[in-house]
Amino acid sequence: MTADDAAPRDATGDATAGDASGAGPRSRRLARHLDEAGLDALVATSAENVLYLTGISSIGGQNHPYSSRALAVVTRERPDAPYFASSRGDVDQFLDATTALSGVVAYGTFHRVLPEDLELTAREERFKEIGVDAPPSADALAALVRILTGAGLAKARIGVDENAAPLGFLDRLREALPGAEVRPAAALLQQVRKVKGEAELDRIARSAAIAEAGVLAALGIAAEGVTERDMVREFETAVAREGGRSRFTLIKFGREGVLGQTRPGDTPLRRGDSIWFDAGCTWRGYWSDIARTASFGAPAPRLAAVYAAMLAGEQAALESAKPGMTGGELFDRTVEAVRAAGVPHYRRHHVGHGIGAEIYEPVLITPGNKDVIEDGTMVNSETPYYEFGLGGVHVEDPFVVTSDGNRLLTTLDRSLIVID
Repeated sequence: MTADDAAPRDATGDATAGDASGAGPRSRRLARHLDEAGLDALVATSAENVLYLTGISSIGGQNHPYSSRALAVVTRERPDAPYFASSRGDVDQFLDATTALSGVVAYGTFHRVLPEDLELTAREERFKEIGVDAPPSADALAALVRILTGAGLAKARIGVDENAAPLGFLDRLREALPGAEVRPAAALLQQVRKVKGEAELDRIARSAAIAEAGVLAALGIAAEGVTERDMVREFETAVAREGGRSRFTLIKFGREGVLGQTRPGDTPLRRGDSIWFDAGCTWRGYWSDIARTASFGAPAPRLAAVYAAMLAGEQAALESAKPGMTGGELFDRTVEAVRAAGVPHYRRHHVGHGIGAEIYEPVLITPGNKDVIEDGTMVNSETPYYEFGLGGVHVEDPFVVTSDGNRLLTTLDRSLIVID
């Protein structure tokens, strides 16, 4: 499979598979945004955007983002069949694509030994065509030029995800294709990804369920003498056991919660302590980011009162968010609900964000944000509160906004957790 192939082929060799975000709706949304922007092609440079377009979790894009990147290209004519470019060492990942690929181009040098007279499997033969037989391009830029030229786009209007592109990449592309118009397009991709398909929602929900299992596992070892470090280890072990990948695990006891970003400590848990969780993992490339607060023993009245206010704010967001509302409007409703519920001095720089292939996606729930929530937008609603002497008090959950009502994607009880 090369960029010169006339007809798209499913990278798995089967009938065209649906992509992670729902091929039909995603393709229509891509086409509409490309039309509105006046673009003929769109180039993804970040691991997250490549995942969104192809279903491929690029090893190079995640582990070597400055030296070994993967690229994905969609065209206005075929937004459902991207091209994929990767280093020759990682190009076998085209076999993981969850949508049809119009072509694959490898670049750089990597060696795989093929013994004489060895009979290859069909899967190995498909890979050999790209990873062994096809001459590689020199680098990622040359691979991209090869794709665009082969697709008849050497003089087209091309949008490039500039946020993850190396310094000077867009200028070098303009030099290589002097007849093309090259524009930054990271914001366009962010807007496309704002609305989630059912397959994406399933991944986010599964990721959240794995994080919830981690919280329950950590709470399951709560006892006097257990340390923050013990609970972090228990959380991350449970996440791995469920097939997820821990990305951050913040667990703090008592007043240490106000210093929540610091390393977990060895101070033992004592009866009367609060336990603050803010943790996230990924499953098949999609994020969760949840928060809970527990009390080891009967909660102090101050902790219970503050938590009730935080939960009231999150509940107000869940109930009031709707298509057409801006991030700024939802911010105001959430903060006002917390203040009305008993914390009148509550202040925050944000009370939520979109979530998906990245932990923070549009819409951001920030003061004055004009970005509009659409039908199918994810909101990861949160109402954190940090007070010296009290610690961290926090609840956070993902929900999807729809015209038929909002759907919470977590199942763990959101009330203050009390461990007897």
